Amino acid sequence: MKPAARWFLAGVAAALLGLGLAAVFVAYQKPELLLDWANLRYCG
Repeated sequence: MKPAARWFLAGVAAALLGLGLAAVFVAYQKPELLLDWANLRYCG
C-alpha cells in the first residue's frame, strides 16, 4: 500500500472515530436525542 493511501485511510478512520466519540458524548448528555435518532421509544 502506498504511503499516501495509508495516510488517507488513517485520516478516514480517525474522522469516523471522532464522530463515534461525539455521538457517545451527545448520547450521554441527552439520551432521549439518541433514541429519537434511532426511532426508538423509551418506556421508563
